Amino acid sequence: MMRLSENWQVRKTDAGQYDSPDWIQNASTYFTVDSIPATIASLTNESEIENFDWWYSNQFNFNNQGKKHFLVFDGLATLADIWLNGEKILNTENMFLQYKVDVTEKLQEKNQLVICFRSIHQALEVQRKRPKWKTKLVENQNLRWIRTTLLGFIPGWTPPIKPIGIWREVRLETVEVANLVDFNLQTSLQDVNGVIKVKADIENLSNQPCEIIFEINGETHSLFTGSDKNIHLNKEIILQNVKSWNPHTHGEANLYPCKLMIKVQNQLHTLKEARVGFRHVHLNRENDLFQIQVNGKNIFARGAVWTINDIISLDGKVEDLKSALTLAHDAGMNMLRIGGTMIYEQDAFYDLCDELGIMVWQDFMFANMDYPVNDEAFHQNILAEANYQIKRLSQHACIIFYCGNSEVEQQAAMLGIPNEMWRNDWFANELPALIKTLHEDSLYLPSSPSEGVFPFYTSEGVTHYYGVGAYLRDVNDVRRADVKFTSETLGFSNVPEDKVISSLIHDSALWKNGVPRDTGAEWDFEDVREHYTNKLFNVDINELKNKDLNRYLTLSRVATGEMMSQVFSEWRSSYSNCNGGLVWFYKDILAGAGWGVIDKNNHPKSAYYYLKRVLQPIQVVITDEGLQGLHLHIINETSSVFAGTIEFMMLNENISVAKAKREIKVNANQKIKIIAEEILSGFYDTSYAYKFGPPKHEVACAILKDETGKIISQQFHFPVTHHLPIVQANVIAEFSENKLSISSDKFLYGVQIQSEIGLPEDNYFHLMPNEKKEIKFNTKNVKAQIKISAINLKNDVRATLQ
Repeated sequence: MMRLSENWQVRKTDAGQYDSPDWIQNASTYFTVDSIPATIASLTNESEIENFDWWYSNQFNFNNQGKKHFLVFDGLATLADIWLNGEKILNTENMFLQYKVDVTEKLQEKNQLVICFRSIHQALEVQRKRPKWKTKLVENQNLRWIRTTLLGFIPGWTPPIKPIGIWREVRLETVEVANLVDFNLQTSLQDVNGVIKVKADIENLSNQPCEIIFEINGETHSLFTGSDKNIHLNKEIILQNVKSWNPHTHGEANLYPCKLMIKVQNQLHTLKEARVGFRHVHLNRENDLFQIQVNGKNIFARGAVWTINDIISLDGKVEDLKSALTLAHDAGMNMLRIGGTMIYEQDAFYDLCDELGIMVWQDFMFANMDYPVNDEAFHQNILAEANYQIKRLSQHACIIFYCGNSEVEQQAAMLGIPNEMWRNDWFANELPALIKTLHEDSLYLPSSPSEGVFPFYTSEGVTHYYGVGAYLRDVNDVRRADVKFTSETLGFSNVPEDKVISSLIHDSALWKNGVPRDTGAEWDFEDVREHYTNKLFNVDINELKNKDLNRYLTLSRVATGEMMSQVFSEWRSSYSNCNGGLVWFYKDILAGAGWGVIDKNNHPKSAYYYLKRVLQPIQVVITDEGLQGLHLHIINETSSVFAGTIEFMMLNENISVAKAKREIKVNANQKIKIIAEEILSGFYDTSYAYKFGPPKHEVACAILKDETGKIISQQFHFPVTHHLPIVQANVIAEFSENKLSISSDKFLYGVQIQSEIGLPEDNYFHLMPNEKKEIKFNTKNVKAQIKISAINLKNDVRATLQ
């Protein structure tokens, strides 16, 4: 195999100027490309690149070894003509397809490969059949005909960076013994045994008898013996007593390396390698639930909607991908959704999710539009795409859920289209039938959201819940909405760290460019954030922004995290029917106060840490039950009994007004509820619902400790306001290796640690008086300045980590 990654040149011409590459040899103006893949956006800062044709050319030598040779294109965006040595060999119309071309008879000693990416703008100008409805998501409705990502085409929340060019690997594959024509690998778990289904079409080029062997866990299984030239496999292998794959919140993500090989004349040749996990998934719909079960365990699926590793190159660097996914794992997230406006991710993404025990909800790349699925050419295009992608993904244990599209049914319903037209046969029947064949042990939903009187109603099936968020509802709406599962939710304009926004905050145009908005809306998601900032802290937002910008940013950071924490506390409580919530955007697409809980460079925002503290497998959450006081819910998602203590205390002006604790045991995969005043053994109006006079406490705190006294989880409730008096506190900061220890004689709200280097494992936390909190950093033996501040702390504390 030879990667064609070097010695490329790129040239620009007017749209449709040339039909063939004959002109290139006399052309002098071009970009030199250091390495492929490389999109046009990664090569030039020019605007409106979609208005032109872009010509990639490469020269490579060939040594004529091997029996068959294939040019393989893993990702071409999108409308491309391809020539080898002046002969046209391929036309592409789908950036989500791998193209493999037999060039055995076309190769020469010296070769020229030319790929012309045709103008998408010109293609969008072609007059086509009108859709049944139009969406405001994109400006040009003809995008429904073109199989490209919508990134770059959504004016409200993606930058106008169009996906054009070579975005995944180009290579020359040489086959000597056998050609793997088709391959589908599926696994499942039956009781304690692993089931492997191997389907393959293999072309034996050796003209010799052969044996096809599958190797896993040190065992070899013979699947075929004979002299057939064209071998068709459809075999099932049982592996006894396997270790199952589980979401990391509920067990170990065990994986097994495996190989498909051909043996000819006592020599083994590897045809395919993979790592597989064994799990069984089920969707429990009893009593109108939407409950994902993995290996018989009920899973509260929590996480976020994945966006993109890098908007310029689309795939980005694997090390950045690993960093982002590791942060998700550490935050207690066990599911990421790839939405229909994005891309099918690179193999490394799914490999890492397999390793980290992160479930993946995979949309097919359809969103909001009325797709022409009955057009024969379009139908064949998307059928090939679905076949390719499902076969690629079926070997990954992390792939739990497939979804036909994002918001197609919602868009139709909101525009008044009759309900019989919301769902077409492609999403209703063809796709699920294909998945049943190619990835049987997985779940499918035709559209997100769907079900109910209207798809966007909240209490049936899967919803997109923005009651708290875009629709400015308070937390009481969460219980009323009765969400069963929300595959996107809590879209806020989350403010990143100062060092990220320093170049943006004083330029209103640049700042607003990073704030997302729904296309056509008069408001943006900064307005949403400011609504909740005012609600929590009772401040005049505009006055604060003008007089004390730093204070405005500090409160803004914390406000979105507080709201997310309160909503997930409701959903994880004993009273909720919700079994999953995915925050709208895990990672920002561009710099600024975007929806992401981490920024485009993988730096966590305040909201990330708030989520991390409420999404752990062993957890305490607090719900405000009004006249019935505060209720504590202790959750244990592990396979072992949790034993420890629950403590509850109330503070007023840093003095404890009530304090008690109780020993508890929580069985595996269970949760228990305790009324706070049961522990206190008396009435204290913990929720300040009765209001017999002024409130007797400013803050309530529930602390869950294990049997050794280690704090496992901590949650807070503020009965009146989050705007606490400014205090002069004695803050002590101590260092040991990569650990920072903090204590204070006063309650501190929203403690922020700012460091020149390294990430703290916790940040933006509340600190009880005289509690010693240790925070690890992800770096060692580095001398760095640290600033410690809190929203109610008068003076910052500075120290040196060494």
